[in-house]
Amino acid sequence: MKHRMQSFINLLGLTVGFISCLGILVYVLAQTGYDKGFSDSEDIYRLRTRIRHLDNSTPDSDLPSASPPIAFAMKDDYPEVKEVCRIAYIRELDTPIRPEMSMESQYAKGGYLADSTFFKIFDYPVLEGDVRHALDASDNIAISDGLARQLFGSGSALNQVVVLGAGKEASRKTVTAVFKKDFSRTHLNPNYILPMNTPGLGEFVMNNQNFATQNFIYSYIKLKPGTKAAELERKLPDFLQRHGAGDLAQAGFEKTLLMQPISNIHLYSEGIGPQLDRVSDIKFLIILLVLASAILLVASVNYINLKTAFANKRAKEIGMRKVVGAGKRSLAFQFLGESLLITSIAALISIPLTYLTLPFINTLGQSQLGIKDLLNPSVLLVVCGVTLITGLFAGIYPALVLAAVRPINALKSSQGNITPGSSHFRKGLVVFQFVVSASLVISVLVIMQQLRFGQNMDLGFRQANLLAIHLGTQETSAKFKAISEEFAEVPGVKEVAGTNNYPSQTVFGDFGGHLPEVDPARATTIHYSGISPGYIRTAGMKLLAGRDFRENDSTQTIVNQATLDALEIPLDEALTTTIVNTYEGKSESFRIIGVVENYHYAPLTEKIAPIALFNESRPAWLVLRTATSDYKGLLATLESHWKTFTTETPFDYTFVDRKVQDLFEEEQRLGAFSMVFTGLAILISCLGLIGLISYMAEQKKKEIGIRKVLGASVNSVVLLLTREFLNLIVIALLLAFPLGYFVMNRWLQGFSYQVNISWWVFGLAGILLVIISLATTSFQAIRAALANPVKSLRTE
Repeated sequence: MKHRMQSFINLLGLTVGFISCLGILVYVLAQTGYDKGFSDSEDIYRLRTRIRHLDNSTPDSDLPSASPPIAFAMKDDYPEVKEVCRIAYIRELDTPIRPEMSMESQYAKGGYLADSTFFKIFDYPVLEGDVRHALDASDNIAISDGLARQLFGSGSALNQVVVLGAGKEASRKTVTAVFKKDFSRTHLNPNYILPMNTPGLGEFVMNNQNFATQNFIYSYIKLKPGTKAAELERKLPDFLQRHGAGDLAQAGFEKTLLMQPISNIHLYSEGIGPQLDRVSDIKFLIILLVLASAILLVASVNYINLKTAFANKRAKEIGMRKVVGAGKRSLAFQFLGESLLITSIAALISIPLTYLTLPFINTLGQSQLGIKDLLNPSVLLVVCGVTLITGLFAGIYPALVLAAVRPINALKSSQGNITPGSSHFRKGLVVFQFVVSASLVISVLVIMQQLRFGQNMDLGFRQANLLAIHLGTQETSAKFKAISEEFAEVPGVKEVAGTNNYPSQTVFGDFGGHLPEVDPARATTIHYSGISPGYIRTAGMKLLAGRDFRENDSTQTIVNQATLDALEIPLDEALTTTIVNTYEGKSESFRIIGVVENYHYAPLTEKIAPIALFNESRPAWLVLRTATSDYKGLLATLESHWKTFTTETPFDYTFVDRKVQDLFEEEQRLGAFSMVFTGLAILISCLGLIGLISYMAEQKKKEIGIRKVLGASVNSVVLLLTREFLNLIVIALLLAFPLGYFVMNRWLQGFSYQVNISWWVFGLAGILLVIISLATTSFQAIRAALANPVKSLRTE
């Protein structure tokens, strides 16, 4: 209370530091808690598959899935395997669902096909039914509590009948269990689960015995307690050779099986795809933790700076304590105690304030953090530890310096410097603060530059004014031609076409393609998708050679430039070339009739891979090129036309440009977090500057008075007070520039398409910090320069 400004600046800086640290800590701990809510989660593993192609033109693959027969063969071969389960999740399973007594359907995304052992491994809380037999029969279905409420309200869902699909493809399923979906954070988020023996895809999985191909099955292994996964993993090469040597030789690639702990899936799946649900990256969390540590470190440096700078204010107190017998140890403990006290107060204040900021953090991190996450015992324990460490770190140097002051120096004057040599240390700390701040500003600018680069780069199609409508069922897909013709007549619609994967949507299907004279064992992996005639023009793609599809094309294909590069086909020879697919001894040939410029159909961290497009008469999506500003009216008109074709399939649409933004989700989160917390780091640094400029003005009060009496202008006095800080900031910038460049250059290596770090990034960072620093110090400097010199020159 006696030194209000110093206490306020210290408390505010530490509180801001703790709020930043606590907010990031809650987010990070929540991200590290995925898949730990299942019983015996430490014994559950997911099979990973690494594929190395024998031909050099196809990149290696790292998949979170395996071939259909592998999991159960492992259970048969190895007694240490307690239970296994397979999951098939194909995006086309987002089919309409409705209660049998209703005609109102909705899309229930997140449909799984799973073995009957699913609930033996993943013990979701059961609200209704008996999960032991919930997935036994092919006409059963287990649904989540959220889907149960959507379909049946507050009534019981058990034994109710639901209809999946529409028209002739519709099937009736009996609800045998309702499970609580959101009981814990997990990468498994099913809305409904169908038995693996369901006709169609399920039967295909059950009957498939190829150990090399069809690596789309998510396979989970639960080991017996005490089993070492590494020992079992070492046996898997022999296992693959024993069961699949012939399959692998025919497929033309080598394969490695790995066991990934399920608790690692959410954070340690970089480069592994496609995933069942959105995952994060441990590197992102490490960056956030470094950011939190940097902010708390800057706040602690503020405390050290101000504590030693304002030591003169306590000169007589220190001298009197020493005269009456206080030793170095007792004084050191006193100042350490003060540091721990103010740090503890800041930590306590930060907890309710962090709770108030949780909605903001949820927006930044696209998360759902709540009071339970904040009051998690692990979080509170870490906060206590951080408080203790911060208090000791911030207080140890001032305590040692102040405890070592000689009593005669302390009692002689309250204005002289009683801590000789500490001014150089303070300058070093100021430089450190602004090295951190400048490095963060540089990082934010590069991150935002990379984000804008990705958002503005040529994706190979025109995303603006592109609307995708989900046909959803075979019934509506069969009416594609009629629907597209009617939609084309709607005002505001310029062009209509069909596709199995709308622009920017990830394409998962692939096949082994090779030239007729090439050994099938050295085939190149080529993705494939279906499009209708006119799609290339509608999507805004560019034909490099050849033509678009015609209605009757069936064995023709249009490929991208990457396909030609992989197969070493010159562009001028492409239209006379045939691509062959050989599978299980049977071959199909496809004549190239067109070549399109490379376009993105996967995350931008991946290079564009080969893709072959085929003529599709029953696509999964309608793609509309629009020319209107009244989207509300357009969508209402389209929906009314839609209902003349089908009443069972919901009208479901998406704007392609919004989906394109999802490709930059991780960078957007990192950019948002970095901008906010960089701003806080600069704020804390500026608080320190305010304190130090006030201290300097107090120290030079008489000097300023004399200068003004002798005719010094206000500008010259302001320059006197700010020049030293500007010099320190320039030194900080010179140190921060190479550091920022090194860190961000390493970060950019993770992108297949990246910006070059421009010189203006460093120039802008330097100008911003100089302006902010001048704005911070100028107010106090001008105030001191305008003070009446008569008051400052009076004798005390």
